[in-house]
Amino acid sequence: MKTEQLLPKNIRQIGSPVGHTKVYIEDYVITFLNSLSMDKNTYVRGAILFGEKKTIEDDTIIYVKGAIEGQNLELDLDETVFNDEVWREIYQQKDRLFPGLEVIGWALLRMGFSVRLNDKIKKTHFENFPGEGKVLYMIDDLENEDAFYVYREQDLARQSGYYIYYDKNPMMQEYLAERREGMKESENYEKMMENMRDERLIRQFREKVSRKTKSSQRKGRFRTFSTAAAVAVMMIMGGTMYYYAQQDQSINFREVVNGAVNTMGKGVKEQVEDKSETTEKTKTVTKVLDTQASTVEKKSTTAVKNTTAAQITTAKKTAATAAKKTNASKYKYYKYTVKKGETLVSISRKVYGTQKLVKRIREANALSNQNQIYPGQKLIIPIAR
Repeated sequence: MKTEQLLPKNIRQIGSPVGHTKVYIEDYVITFLNSLSMDKNTYVRGAILFGEKKTIEDDTIIYVKGAIEGQNLELDLDETVFNDEVWREIYQQKDRLFPGLEVIGWALLRMGFSVRLNDKIKKTHFENFPGEGKVLYMIDDLENEDAFYVYREQDLARQSGYYIYYDKNPMMQEYLAERREGMKESENYEKMMENMRDERLIRQFREKVSRKTKSSQRKGRFRTFSTAAAVAVMMIMGGTMYYYAQQDQSINFREVVNGAVNTMGKGVKEQVEDKSETTEKTKTVTKVLDTQASTVEKKSTTAVKNTTAAQITTAKKTAATAAKKTNASKYKYYKYTVKKGETLVSISRKVYGTQKLVKRIREANALSNQNQIYPGQKLIIPIAR
């Protein structure tokens, strides 16, 4: 029976194969090896080859039907180790993925190092892949070169060519699918870790911005409180000065008030300008706040407004008391205690004999409503002139 009748029919010849030793490599396998050689991450990659060897008449036929990536061949041959543990893992994968095949050799993919042998490569092959017919396949993707070497007569002999044959090869397809899934999972894991890192940085940035914003808000509330207090003090001082100015005609009330307003106005102006400058500096930080930060800021502002309103109300009451004393100073007066059931009208009738002087009592006591009295209240009753 002729050799040609037992060989694959669907083949492609690479180079010019001659001699009695012929190498056939399946298309899925060589496609996978070429993809490894184009990986720019490391300059040395490796793979373990599986197949079988047949002798037909005078010819030795070597079939390469499967390959797995050799993780221990990624860096440098000086660091390559084929110990019992490595070989145990290789044979476990062979039995699982390529049952019935044998370790037929290895592949060495070195970018920019050519496909020529050196003592280091030979030593690695002789120690780990001894035996007639064991192959070494080398690829240099940078120089676009490849070559098969076959162990023959105690040496590695370069083949002048080889054949690529096409088959369904379900075993190699299953390995490639499993490898792609593993790479996908690895990419997803890397993306997950990257996302976690980004989320942590964003959270730290938001916390930092939040701390700066809260500090600015506290400073802003303090300035607002100071301004409101200044206004209240100014109103109290104004009422007091007005009272004493009425007692002492030598005091020019208008000049005193103008001086106080100008003095306090400068302080208020400086605070407002300082607040504007601070606000301008924090604009960039405020832009990155989320909805929660905006809500907190609105609530804080409302609280400040409420506090300011309460302070102003207190100031108004104080000013009203001062005005009450001032109005009372226009008349000679005496104090009267309101009894249960009394009104300003009944009191006016009682002390003046007429209700027409209700307005005088109301003005002397700074009452906005003539019914705004209660039992036990002390009223100033001007003496009629």
